[in-house]
Amino acid sequence: MTRPDLSNWLDADHNHWSYLHVRELLPTGEVKPSATPRALGTNLDESIGNITFESNSGERVVADFLHTSRTDSLTVIKGDDVLFEWRTPDFAHDDTHLIFSVTKSVTSLLTGSLVKQGLIDVDAPTTRYVPDVANSAFGDTTVRNLLDMAASFRFIEDYTPGEDVRDYRYSVGWYPAPWDAPRLHDFIATRVKEGEHGHHFRYLSPSTDLLGWVCEATSGLPYHEALSQFVWQPMGAQYAASMTLDRNGSPRAAGGLSTTPRDMARIGMLVRDGGMGAIDAGFMKDIYENGSHEQWALGDFAEVFENGIYRSCFYKPGVDPDVVMGIGIYGQMLYIDRPRGIVIAKQSSWATPDEGVDHDDAYLMCRTIARSLG
Repeated sequence: MTRPDLSNWLDADHNHWSYLHVRELLPTGEVKPSATPRALGTNLDESIGNITFESNSGERVVADFLHTSRTDSLTVIKGDDVLFEWRTPDFAHDDTHLIFSVTKSVTSLLTGSLVKQGLIDVDAPTTRYVPDVANSAFGDTTVRNLLDMAASFRFIEDYTPGEDVRDYRYSVGWYPAPWDAPRLHDFIATRVKEGEHGHHFRYLSPSTDLLGWVCEATSGLPYHEALSQFVWQPMGAQYAASMTLDRNGSPRAAGGLSTTPRDMARIGMLVRDGGMGAIDAGFMKDIYENGSHEQWALGDFAEVFENGIYRSCFYKPGVDPDVVMGIGIYGQMLYIDRPRGIVIAKQSSWATPDEGVDHDDAYLMCRTIARSLG
């Protein structure tokens, strides 16, 4: 295989390698781990691989699904024990994998940690923290609008990619950019308002990049350092993670985090366990208990979960109680079933970024596994 570069690293022929080697392709900031990682027991149950679930194409077996769906890792946790751990042969336990938009959920947790520090009020205007966006679409948003993807501006999130996503990826440094392409903050600050904020769910990733900007402005730290101090180390991460940076050092807070499978699972454990004292307790409670069904029903993904909610960068399917999820393109998923104590972390390198049926099958697999272990 010819070594990928920025012109082709997301392509199907290259992306399995690319997602394990992001730091060799892009500038990144290191998210430092804990000196005392959260201990995980091992109580492996290989029969989990034999569980059957009803997919959109009929009955499937978990192990077969993993082998045939371009899954790179699957980690299943109950309590503090690893029950099932599957990785492709070239994926070492300490390798990091890009988790795309599951990063949004992590940025939400960083926000919640800064709420605990008294540095962010989620109901405050965004411009209180980032005055640079006063003349943009975000001039009359609140931090809550950013957290719930309820900011409305002119942007089409089309991964074919469409023109908006192409220019966006120029700005974050994910594509070879023309010399005069704006950096990420300039890209955000030139968005044009389109519709009413807070009315309906609009899946527009730059909202979360602005949330990352809020976190940097309020903490006084680069995103990766703030994440280290306020989330990664308190949750007991075992390994360093990395965050992709644009040409000015700004973070891709909506999709640029790479982490090991077990540390991805530890993120889910942090959420399941109420924030472990690192995240504001009210912020964590709100994720589970609040959010707008109406915003979801009027929004971009209404057909995905009939009774869904999107709250603070977590999806709530509305099927099993107190289940929340992080979802990323190319097959990333973090499934958290609080009542059953289950966390499932899935990393993948799908050939295409955002097939709805594939996301649904992954969700159905995770839900079936969690129910079988409850």
